[in-house]
Amino acid sequence: MSKLIYVYNRTSNLDASTDTKLRSICDQLVPDNVSSVPDHSVRVCGKNAYAVAMRSSLVRESGLSLLLGLLYEAPDTRWDIPQGVYPDGSYAIIRDDPGFLEVVSDATATRTMWYFLDEHVFIASTSQRAIVAYLGSFEFDQRVIPWMLSTGTLGPEHSYDRRLKRLQADSSIVLDKARWTLRVKSNPIVLAAERFSEREHRDRLRAAIHKTMRALEAFDGRGLVLPLSGGYDSRAILCFMDADRRRAEGFRTVTWGLASSLNEPGNDAAVAVELARSLDVKHEYLPLDASREPIESIIDRFIACGEGRVDHLSGYMDGMEIWRRLHETGVAGIIRGDEGFGSEQVTSEFTVKRHTWLSTCSDYENLKGVTEQYGFPAQEVPAALLRRSAESLSAWRDRLYHSYRLPTAYAALSEIKGSYVDVVNPLLSKAILSVVRSVPDRLRTEKTLFKRVVREVGPAVPFATKHAIGSPYDILQRKEVVELLRAELTSEYARRTLGAGFVEFVSRGLRAPANGAQRPRRRLVNVTRIRASVPRVVRNWLRDAAVGQRVDGNRLAFRVFIVLKMHRALSTAWSASALPRTAELELMSATDWRSTPVPGAAPGFETPPA
Repeated sequence: MSKLIYVYNRTSNLDASTDTKLRSICDQLVPDNVSSVPDHSVRVCGKNAYAVAMRSSLVRESGLSLLLGLLYEAPDTRWDIPQGVYPDGSYAIIRDDPGFLEVVSDATATRTMWYFLDEHVFIASTSQRAIVAYLGSFEFDQRVIPWMLSTGTLGPEHSYDRRLKRLQADSSIVLDKARWTLRVKSNPIVLAAERFSEREHRDRLRAAIHKTMRALEAFDGRGLVLPLSGGYDSRAILCFMDADRRRAEGFRTVTWGLASSLNEPGNDAAVAVELARSLDVKHEYLPLDASREPIESIIDRFIACGEGRVDHLSGYMDGMEIWRRLHETGVAGIIRGDEGFGSEQVTSEFTVKRHTWLSTCSDYENLKGVTEQYGFPAQEVPAALLRRSAESLSAWRDRLYHSYRLPTAYAALSEIKGSYVDVVNPLLSKAILSVVRSVPDRLRTEKTLFKRVVREVGPAVPFATKHAIGSPYDILQRKEVVELLRAELTSEYARRTLGAGFVEFVSRGLRAPANGAQRPRRRLVNVTRIRASVPRVVRNWLRDAAVGQRVDGNRLAFRVFIVLKMHRALSTAWSASALPRTAELELMSATDWRSTPVPGAAPGFETPPA
């Protein structure tokens, strides 16, 4: 997706040096395997300046306002007026007028926006790296460490830089230019069942999906492709587009996975090919076998593209070759099947937290007490994410899914792909989510209602029972990966940044298979089949009753590796564009997590209205 940075200066106009700095930042955001000349858009106008790196056809401008993504609204919708309408869509919006500047997220913050305010400047960006580069300094936020350990993400609200804040789902921040204050506006996410029959719920959901899919009519011929799996989500998008006859000429689908997956019955890859054939859609299979590049290059690119926000490496072991290829063959964006129709059955608060990626270190035997022992900040779950009085486990599960897992984990995964192409998530429209939130627990659990709708509209092609990509545990047990992780964890940089005791603790849990051999795939497949045959409620009961839930040692080491790599990158990479060479060398030798704050008074914030 196009990457955006927007700057508003409080007192004086910005000049040509700002243009130069923004262009340099855009260049830094381009992945190292992109060979085509990137199309950046930079504008400096008075106190406002913005840059869009790798601009695509899903970028709209109106005056000094910007929209990245698309709206599921009428073409003449006025999205560009601060504090005006809050449209349905898959987007990030920055809108400006003489008195106010507003940043707006969509229903689940599918495009993460970070922001910064001090007494001199306001900055908003889809990239943490871009803001750090513009400021010319980095202040490490140690609060990300326990969240990365327990979830493999940055957690509910933190950034690697403690000065940056993250815009939450279905929210906006309004900068009052005269008073120089920010006001945060958020719409609460509430699940409350309405008294409709099951048929009425089904009809309402079907109508909401139809409405959203019709909005794609003007865009699906602009270089958008649909990644197609053998499951329900992407199938729903394709089938509803086919039912509405909204597919433009040349529209196509793609599937990726291990080359061997195509010949495996019930696999995502094989089912997707059959589904595309049954609907007469042009389809392409893209092999996802591991790149021949050095493993360090593959992992470094994964971390750079995702800005270290998530640890899900397994889908990117081709070194981002699929995404590079899509970008360089003119694909502007992909239509993702991320959704919020409901989740798996849960039986305890632990299984809710585990499923929504809200587990804390205290939930795992090998992480209990880690923050106290090694001097990291306490891991705090925001009050808004705690279970409410009289809230069912199922309602809490899906509220967390909408307000936390989607904007934290799924948006982070979109960030990785978005370094090459834009990402559109039609199943997360406000129209659809408002219906889902009015459905009873029993029809959301296991996505029961949604699955019934898809089976009614789709062809009689079986659903997939196996994934087409490799296991993350197999990848992290490879000899070359273990050696790479161990080298970073035993480095002086790691000891200086996170403490010798902590990195030694993590290193002790790092394991490689005997003689460098990997787990036999047949054993993994057998375990997967056995697990699938056990009812969900039994599996959850076994998890709840189990003593000593643990985070895999290799996965834990990889999570710490990500933190170290991002700390190193953000501590040094910004200097080339922000400072003279002499200052750069001086800061590189002195920077650590206690770096000096940017001069200036703390920003002013107003209390959000009740």
